[in-house]
Amino acid sequence: LAAAFVPSHGRGTIVPLGPTVEVQLCSDTIFRVARRPSLAPVRKTPLVVQRDWPEVAYNVSRKEGETVVWTDRVAAHYSHATGLVSFRDSRTGALLLAEAGYEFAKTLDMGQDTYQVEQSWVADHDALYGGGGYQNGLVDVLGSPLQMVQSNTEAVVPYFWGTRRDGRPGFGLLWDNTAWTYLNPPTDALVLPGAPSRGQVTFTPSSRGDHFFYVGRPFPQMGERPVWPDFRAGYVQVNITDDAGHGNILPVLSWSGLANTPRSLAGRASNLLPGTVYTVTYNWSLPGAGLYVREASQNRTTLRSFLGDFIDYYFVLAPSPHDAVAGYRILTGQAPLYARWAYGFWQCKEHYQSQHEVLEAARGFRERWIPLDAIVQDWLYWGSLGWGPQWDRAQYPDPAGMVAALKAQNIHLMVSVWSRFGSNTSFYKQMKQRGWLLDNSTYYDAWNPEARSAFYNFSKAAHFSIGVGALWLDASEPEEYPNTDSKCYLGSGNAFANSYSLMTTQAISDGLRRDYPEHQGARVFSLTRSSFAGQQRSGATLWSGDISSSWDSLRRQVASSLAYSASGMPYWSEDIGGFIRPHDQYESDAYRELLTRWFQFGVFTPIFRTHGAGSKTEIWNYGSPTMQLINMSAITLRYRLLPYTYSGFTRVEVESYTMQRGLAMDFWDDPKVLDIADEFMWGPFLLVTPIVAPSVEPNGTATRRVYLPGDRPWVHFHSGENLAPGDREVRFALGEAPVLVRAGSVLVLGPPAQSAIARADPMEVRVYTGGDANFTLWEDDGASTAYRRGQQTRIRFKWTEATQELAIGDREGSFPEMLEERTFNVFFVRPGHGLGVMGAGDPDAVVHYTGAALRARATEMSIFM
Repeated sequence: LAAAFVPSHGRGTIVPLGPTVEVQLCSDTIFRVARRPSLAPVRKTPLVVQRDWPEVAYNVSRKEGETVVWTDRVAAHYSHATGLVSFRDSRTGALLLAEAGYEFAKTLDMGQDTYQVEQSWVADHDALYGGGGYQNGLVDVLGSPLQMVQSNTEAVVPYFWGTRRDGRPGFGLLWDNTAWTYLNPPTDALVLPGAPSRGQVTFTPSSRGDHFFYVGRPFPQMGERPVWPDFRAGYVQVNITDDAGHGNILPVLSWSGLANTPRSLAGRASNLLPGTVYTVTYNWSLPGAGLYVREASQNRTTLRSFLGDFIDYYFVLAPSPHDAVAGYRILTGQAPLYARWAYGFWQCKEHYQSQHEVLEAARGFRERWIPLDAIVQDWLYWGSLGWGPQWDRAQYPDPAGMVAALKAQNIHLMVSVWSRFGSNTSFYKQMKQRGWLLDNSTYYDAWNPEARSAFYNFSKAAHFSIGVGALWLDASEPEEYPNTDSKCYLGSGNAFANSYSLMTTQAISDGLRRDYPEHQGARVFSLTRSSFAGQQRSGATLWSGDISSSWDSLRRQVASSLAYSASGMPYWSEDIGGFIRPHDQYESDAYRELLTRWFQFGVFTPIFRTHGAGSKTEIWNYGSPTMQLINMSAITLRYRLLPYTYSGFTRVEVESYTMQRGLAMDFWDDPKVLDIADEFMWGPFLLVTPIVAPSVEPNGTATRRVYLPGDRPWVHFHSGENLAPGDREVRFALGEAPVLVRAGSVLVLGPPAQSAIARADPMEVRVYTGGDANFTLWEDDGASTAYRRGQQTRIRFKWTEATQELAIGDREGSFPEMLEERTFNVFFVRPGHGLGVMGAGDPDAVVHYTGAALRARATEMSIFM
């Protein structure tokens, strides 16, 4: 057999399995499968996986009925009878993942013959994670129907991984297709599209377990075109009651008037019983929608893409969830470390209307001693000049002077830029003249390298040349889908629909890294409303779009952030407080409580940014008490945590680490954590339990149920109370961020600061006894790429429970700006001591550190060499 798949990048090792199936060996743990619809060769322009692969040592066995290709770690078995591939552990023979079927359906796309493609797999796994960030409130999507297409509030990353509790490795799966895609298309309709959207229907499960109920238009069948209008706002309610008299099970689906209703709305009904008749009560406002049900316990996963010349996916051996994420980044690129200022607080509103307003807001933060590192200029700064990257000098008379004035206060400016241009602008005319616009639209063709270069150059002239630190790439789905049925540089805009944001963020990173390698290009940052696999390598952070301000919306952002990070993407943000805010936001006690709790969640997300439509989002506008609560419990806490946070995000680049992650990534052998969507880890030690419901107490104190995993107690960050693992109730006052610390931790905090570049001395070292702990403090200049050339330091902290000893290791490495000497105030945490945002009591030991190793004993409270 001869290989007929022609890769455009990194040929590596390609082994034919059958007449139309090849496997490319990317490493000993990563295999690519390419399945063609015919004997004709195929070629692909790589957008997601762009790297060369080394030669891999492998073996091939061809015998009657089967071809096996294996490395030391993974074996791919190809059945000659079925044409299906399965993957096994080479060392144990354990089945990891097996194809269960595939389909090609001929179709026409813009007059060209092509295919719709579908692939199914089965695996004995307990949960499935990834796919991107959505508003369905789910983290475990095993069995869940989902439409994977970019939209405002939802972003597609077609990477998934599965876990096992029996100690066997799991798997990662990258579906390399950029067209509209559907996960687990539902087939069992309880209410057909076009039927009345309000009523009742009965349902009798055939098996015991969880079931997903899905409301929306039916997924297109093979050979059909997707037609899916936006639902800007609507409502959906689905409840089930069992007729045996056990009462209401749960509200399976509830979406009540939130903005930007998703294309996919699915909810989980848990522990349904076979043979039991359930009454399903439904009501929705989505035209053309139906109601479908799918058993969640099915271990069959299906992906169907609207267009594809062939089936193309990557298998990743994943002994742990962290290995699954690492495999994704090996395939698609590492996520670079941001400048230190990007991990501070970002002030944003819709919108500052003048240079004066921007500078006054910045001054307001500094005068009130509220920490701040970035301020954002949203759209319309172009005034009457037309939609595009240009300053209306009537309102912004000196943009360069504005940027300089902000920098003098250690504040960076981010500016909103769209991928569309007003038809009266020079930007539009240039793009139009050169054929760089998508057909009959004002959006540029992001797949065209010359158009990408021009797009970047527009902002280079208006923004980067005067020192603007970052761009906010808004509406990068792109909004209104101008690529639909439109030709683009690479061919059909339908075939590349989901990758627009990937290409437009690449436009900015390519230009900055080339033109400003020592400044903005050293550590590129951009904010974008859409995402796709590989986008992390461009220094882009997703924000979850134009969300509503409600407790339900807050709950959904927590889940969305965890689903997105599980997809291999480490950088996520949101509009803290909600983009669409209530009219009485400044006077409403209810909203002030929500805003405070939202800020407290935001502390523990990668990019900490507030935003609101038509709002004065500066926190002093909500009254002095609320300002003080938010400043101390959230913003000041964020800055105190910067040494811990920055060290964690250094590991993101160096180790493919995930700073914010669902509990299943650390405790995947515990079945109780697999579908928890409202608790997560922040770094190695902190367990965050966001408050996502209003308090029933007048002072705002919240009590919530949590599940505490692992075999060690968890320590209340504010009270010092030890909480045993298991189901528990925890209480947090309104001024307390809801976070617990794992017993056996070394938490390094910086001093209170007004900006991220402030001198981090003295530092506070809190030791939470109860188990051994290790922590590495990473430091560098916080701005350049010199850390990649070794200009960084590492200080290792080790707590040994048996000897009650804290060891601080020799400083490893150096950089010009490092502190030669510093002070560590050591606290051995206990009730009433070493607690909360500012700590309590005097330190148990004061360490004068000059770079040489030291040790501190809890029993002696003394320091010795």
